[in-house]
Parts: sequence; C-alpha cells; structure tokens
Amino acid sequence: MNKVKLEWVDTLKFVGIIAVIMGHIASPLGTFIFSWHMPLFFMLAGFFIKTDLSVDQFLEKDFKRLMVPYFIFACMGLMLETIKRLLLHRESLEFSNALSGVFIWMDMDTLIESYAFVLWFLPALFFARILTYLMLKSNIPLVFQWILVVISFIVSFYIQLPLAIDNAFNSFIFVYFGYFLFKLDNQAAYWPFMLLALVAIYLFNGIPKLNMSQKQYGNVLINIGWAVACIYLLIGAVKNINYSHRLIVLWGGEYNVAVHFSSLYK
Repeated sequence: MNKVKLEWVDTLKFVGIIAVIMGHIASPLGTFIFSWHMPLFFMLAGFFIKTDLSVDQFLEKDFKRLMVPYFIFACMGLMLETIKRLLLHRESLEFSNALSGVFIWMDMDTLIESYAFVLWFLPALFFARILTYLMLKSNIPLVFQWILVVISFIVSFYIQLPLAIDNAFNSFIFVYFGYFLFKLDNQAAYWPFMLLALVAIYLFNGIPKLNMSQKQYGNVLINIGWAVACIYLLIGAVKNINYSHRLIVLWGGEYNVAVHFSSLYK
C-alpha cells in the first residue's frame, strides 16, 4: 500500500473524527453530519479486513484493538459517573443495570446512564468486522453474500441481542460495502452519478435523519443511498488533496493523536 493511499485514508479518518465532534455540539450541521458520519466509520473499518489472517489471528487482533479499549474506558466511564453523582449529591448509579449494560448488552440503551454510552459502536464494530471477515472467507458466491448481508440488516430492526450483536447486524452492511469500496478501481467515473443521487435525495426528501446507535432510520433506502453518496464524494475530495502540504500530512500522519485513536479501524 503506497504512501499516498495511506495519507488519503488517514485524512478521511481525521475528517470523520472532526465530524463526530461537530455532530455532538450545538450546530446547525448536526442532522447533516449524523446522516453519514457513523456509516463512514463503519465503512472505514471494512477497508482493512485482512482475509489472509487465520480466524484466531483476526479475533485476537480485533479484540485487542476494539474490545480491550471498550472495557477499559467503559469501566472508567462508570467510575466518573459514580464520582459525579456523589459530588453533585445525585441519586446513586444502579450498578447492576450499569454492569449489565457494559458486560452483557453493550448497546446505547443500556449504557446511557453513564459516560460509557459513547462506546456503543466498539462492540458493534468488533462483531460486524467478524461477520465481514467470515463472509469474505466463505465460499458463498458474491451475490448470495450480498443477500445475506441485506437480510442481516433487515433482521437487525426486529431483534435485540446481547453483546451488541443486533447493532453489529445493522452495521454489517456498511463494513462489508467498505471492503469493496476501498478496492474499487476508477472511482472517479461514478462521481457524477453520486452527486446527482445526493441532489435528487435532498430535493425529494431533504437531509435524511439517521441515528445508528439506536437503529433509527428515516427511510432505510434513502439513508443508505445518501450516506454512500456523501462518503463516496468525500473520498473523491480527500484523494485530490495535495499531500505535499505539511498541514495535511499532520492531519493524517502517524504522529497525530487522532490517527492513533483511529488505528482501531485498521
């Protein structure tokens, strides 16, 4: 993988991180950012699925990069929430529910009582990457793989499973798509179509509302089409940045703190 390719991917990660920050502060861009920023992170996670690894190697690597930070920061979130409530003389945290959320359910609904709620996507990403890896390693014809991915996505709206597996089913489609998007040749040929799709959706529907943490889609087809078009055009933009500019290198370089955090997605 050449240096330019790595730099545009790192820049894309940085844009995603800035989008997360902007999306969680009071901003008129909030609805727009939420419409694509989580699909972007899940697609980025699909860029680097390494099917040459054994199952054990893949699981060990992803567990260390995704689940270990999840458990560490979730426990820290519980401690901070407990301290905050003590200092402010608020009702004590219900530890049985909180621990069940962290270690069993791992989703937004059960993590919402503490600062751990911001980590909901890590278990979902862990299992979505496993699903993608297993699907790609299988001998199932590509068309049937896509059918299974779509079925998993649909089913995710009707189930609630521990370990955030229902969220993994929901995000599976984006991780899987990201794997193929990264390998797509001649991406520029599709830019006019994506721009046209974006304009058409906006004129017909406005900016579609999306909250992946709770699987809330305004319209599934419109949400997916909008997110894919936004991300595709964003990729086109960052690919055409002049990476000789030192600021851009710092944005996406290996010494940037944001990129160290985003290494969870490699």
